[in-house]
Amino acid sequence: MRHAVIIVGAGLAGVALAHALHIAGHKPCVLEARPRWGGRILGMDGFDLGPSWVWPTLQPRLAAWISAHGLSCYEQYSAGALQFEDAGGRIHTHAAGIAQAPPSQRLAGGSESLLTPAPALQRTGMIITGHAVRALHLQNDGVEVITHTAAGAQRWRGQHVVLTLPPRLIAALEFMPALPATVHAQLTAIPTWMAGQTKVLVQYAAPFWRTEGYSGAAFSQRGPIGELHDATLPDGRAALTGFLAGPAMQRAAPTDLRREVVAQLHNLFGAAAMRPLAVHVQDWAAEPFTATPADRTVPRGHPHYAPFKLPEPWHQRVLLAGSEVAPEFGGYLEGALQAAAGAAAALMAT
Repeated sequence: MRHAVIIVGAGLAGVALAHALHIAGHKPCVLEARPRWGGRILGMDGFDLGPSWVWPTLQPRLAAWISAHGLSCYEQYSAGALQFEDAGGRIHTHAAGIAQAPPSQRLAGGSESLLTPAPALQRTGMIITGHAVRALHLQNDGVEVITHTAAGAQRWRGQHVVLTLPPRLIAALEFMPALPATVHAQLTAIPTWMAGQTKVLVQYAAPFWRTEGYSGAAFSQRGPIGELHDATLPDGRAALTGFLAGPAMQRAAPTDLRREVVAQLHNLFGAAAMRPLAVHVQDWAAEPFTATPADRTVPRGHPHYAPFKLPEPWHQRVLLAGSEVAPEFGGYLEGALQAAAGAAAALMAT
C-alpha cells in the first residue's frame, strides 16, 4: 500500500498532524500500535489516567486548538488546606493549598477531548490501529514501513514518514540502512516524559475532603502516593488522583498497592477515605508502546528537549515529530501540537 505520508503513532501529535494534512487536502495514513488512539492520553468516563493539566495562557497552540474544537477548561480545585505526610506517617496540615499563577486548568471531558478529530480520521480510513511498526527500510522513492499485527507482518510504502513516537521507541526500531551508533545513543538517552510514572485515581461518592476544609492536595515522603490532587469533575463525580513515589520496578502487586493507597488516604483525610467506589492504577512504565526499561528511572527534573533530525540518507524521508522533540514545551501536550505543526509545515513545503 502506497501513501504520500505515513504517520507513526496516533497520540496527540499524530492526530494533530493528520488533521492538519487532511484539512489541507491530503490523506495521510496513521499507523497506531494500540487498539485505540491517544497514546499517553488515556481517559475513563471524563477522568484522566494520563496528562491532566493545561495552561492555555502560556501555551498558544493548545489555546488555539481548544478554541478551534469548541473545548472548554475549568480551574484545578485548590481551595482548602494542604496535607503533608512525613516519612514516619505524621501529618502536617498547611492552611493554604497550592495556588499557581496562572492556575492549572483541566479540560471538560478530560484530555481525551483534545482528540476530537480522531473518530472522523478513523472513519475515513486514515487511522489504522493494531499495527505496531517494527522496521523502516529506505527505498529510492520513499520508505517501506513494516508493521506487526495479529495477522502477521504487513508492508506499507510512503514517500515520507513522520515518527511521533518517543525517541527511545524510535531507537528500538530497525532502520535499514542502520542509524549511526552515535545517533542511536542520542535517541536512547532522551527520557520519555512521564513514562516512568504510575498514576492512581480513587473515586468516591462525594468530595468529602472539601466539606472538611481540605483542598485534596497532599505530598508525602512515605508513600505509596507521593503527590495527590483533587480530580473531581464539574458534574460532581468525585475523585482524588496522584502519582506513586519511587521507581516502577519497586512497586507492589496491584492488589496490595490498592490497599496501601486507601490506607494512606485514610491517614491523610480520615475515615471517609476508607470507602472508595473504585481504585484505578495506570502504570505507564508497563506500557510497551510508551516506555522502555530505561524509563523506569524517573528523571529528577524536566529533561531538556529539543528538535531532533535524523542524518542522511534518512533526513529527506523521515521526520521526528513527537512531544519530546518539540522546540518548546517538550513532553507536554503543547509540545505535541508544536511538533505536529512543524512537521505539517515541512511536509506541505515539499
